[in-house]
Amino acid sequence: MEMASYRLLSPTENRHDVIEGRDSRIMKSETINATGDSEEDEGSDDEQGRMLPLGRGHVEEGVAAGTQTSSPRRPQWPLATSTVACVGTIFCLAWIALSLDVLGRPEPPNPSPLEVALAAPLRRPDKDYILDPGWDFKAPNQVRTYDWVIVDKEGDPDGIQKRMMTIDGQFPGPMIEVNEGDVVEVNVRNLAFNATAIHWHGIFQNGSNWMDGAAGVTQCPIVPGSSYQYKFNVTGQAGTYFYHGHQGVQALGGLVGPLVIHSRDEATGQPLPYSSDRVILLQDWYYDSDSGLMRDVLSPGVEDAPMPNTALINGVNQAVCQNHPSRPCSAADRLLPTLELAPGVGHRLRFLNVGGFAWFQVAVDEHSSLPILEADGTSVEPAPGSAALVIAPGQRYSAVLTADRPGNDAFWLRARMITACFVGQDFPKDSIDEARAIVRYRTPAKRHDDEEHLPLPTTSSELPYIPICRDMSSTTSFSPSPALPAPEYADHSWYIRANLAIGDWRLQRGVMNSSSFRPNLKSPTLHRVLDGLAHHNESFTQDGILDAAFDHDSELVISHGGVADTVDIILQNMDENSHPFHLHGTQMWVLGAGHGYFPGYEALGLQPEGKGLLDPANSSVVDNPLKRDTVTAEGFGWVLLRFVADNPGVWLFHCHVIWHSEAGMGMQFLSRVDVMREWDLPEEARRLCDAPEEELRKGAVPKDEVFFGFGDDEEG
Repeated sequence: MEMASYRLLSPTENRHDVIEGRDSRIMKSETINATGDSEEDEGSDDEQGRMLPLGRGHVEEGVAAGTQTSSPRRPQWPLATSTVACVGTIFCLAWIALSLDVLGRPEPPNPSPLEVALAAPLRRPDKDYILDPGWDFKAPNQVRTYDWVIVDKEGDPDGIQKRMMTIDGQFPGPMIEVNEGDVVEVNVRNLAFNATAIHWHGIFQNGSNWMDGAAGVTQCPIVPGSSYQYKFNVTGQAGTYFYHGHQGVQALGGLVGPLVIHSRDEATGQPLPYSSDRVILLQDWYYDSDSGLMRDVLSPGVEDAPMPNTALINGVNQAVCQNHPSRPCSAADRLLPTLELAPGVGHRLRFLNVGGFAWFQVAVDEHSSLPILEADGTSVEPAPGSAALVIAPGQRYSAVLTADRPGNDAFWLRARMITACFVGQDFPKDSIDEARAIVRYRTPAKRHDDEEHLPLPTTSSELPYIPICRDMSSTTSFSPSPALPAPEYADHSWYIRANLAIGDWRLQRGVMNSSSFRPNLKSPTLHRVLDGLAHHNESFTQDGILDAAFDHDSELVISHGGVADTVDIILQNMDENSHPFHLHGTQMWVLGAGHGYFPGYEALGLQPEGKGLLDPANSSVVDNPLKRDTVTAEGFGWVLLRFVADNPGVWLFHCHVIWHSEAGMGMQFLSRVDVMREWDLPEEARRLCDAPEEELRKGAVPKDEVFFGFGDDEEG
């Protein structure tokens, strides 16, 4: 894998390069043909020229001989000259006709974006996920533009074929690499069958709430055949993030990719040095139709989420085709991702769990330490040398791997799905619970592209069995660097009970305080709030639960009207599943977590309802707790979260297990209504909602009425 510097191009630029290269090859081919014909004609003329003196020689010899004979021969050179002239004329006319045909022939049309995407190889090259080693961290702020075409495509990431939803025909999606303070501009053209929306996971979207990409919350979906431009600033944050489809379960089917924001001092401000930097995407993978699985899991009487068939690293694994005779499968050799690392130095590995259900345990064989530098965009002091990481859906960790093991130069990097997090469910028959990548120690001088003939690693795994599904936030002490102390006093404290519950018609749904979220795809929450504020509707301006403006059964919305209110969430998990919760638009301090019922603020050294410290001399609970955007409440456990509601907008708070979120395990927080009063929703955002509802609902969760016989049977 080359570590050479390269310039990050937009997909449009790349496509233009391909198209221009193709055109240049066509024109070159035509020129060669024309030139070849010309050279052939010149050769013929030369040959004819050589024949002409030879004819004259024969004539002269004949004349000379004729002086010695009594019956002279008739000269032959006029006939030869005529023959040569005719042949030359024919060749010239043929050459002219051929030249006119070439010059008059219309150039082949440039392929359409859809044709380019469908012709592109599905697999993204390993080098695409290596961050630019020549990156300018001090470059002036700029607009980084990307042009994407969303297309459906048959794909086989591990050999088993299925219908996928891709960006520009490749999987996973392209890496976005920017500096803190840059503007990201992504032009999305949806040529897929279903409507879509792109959420920028972990991005604050300060001042651009309508760009958050949560369908039914901040925008209407982008219907098939339409386009939308996402444009937002990434000021005030740096680290590892990603983007994914936020309509139904599209993130499971290929619509996902990494986003990295460099801090201005990244080159000099790292506590552990590293010589290379790359992203490693982890995800579970299903062979059956994702929308079909979604419909099945929401059907009457179904209580368990579907189990994945396999796992992927950067979109790749290797299935055993003979184990799946009923499925289309490509037996072609499929190279696993390879990480070529210079020996003797450190390398930053940015791990992202972009999957929908599985938790991953990650380690590199024979490497006993993976110190962590970052968690969900927060820089931390390198944690004590843990040999393995535990990553919940939606979470990210940056770790430094030092390539210093003697006696070997090839090792397995393993990402194993944690069975304890599936609560007793079994994998499907012939499933693969582990994805692998190859770590090779390789100096630049020894690198080459022929990976097929290099021996595979022979190392073995020493991953320990994990019996309990717990977030590393509750098992490892992380200290943000620089320190990020939490406020001592909470203005609001909300007790949120989360669980899966079976209701009418035996439908199991996700519930938060008896509310099961149903996004309004035709009239998103943000649009209704702005319209209500513009019409001075006071039901949108009160603090607390907005039960007059919203139907609590399907939309639990809590508003905080202060300039910078501090908000506590006591998240009590009344379910056996561990639930990783993601809050859009901000980060949360993790003040405490545990099993059983929340023990009360006093047990953590805080006043009731979080209103200050019990002992002013003991502030350890707020001194420097971890701050991140995705935090887990373990099965039948609790977590205490604190955040500052200073980012104007409507922000979704939901479980990031996709089967739970799409079943309704979500709610919304409304912040800074005073600022939102002054907002005018961009016209292009409103225009998305002009599409017919049946188009907006393509790819969305089916309505509950589908399952008990009322309303139309809508496609999920």
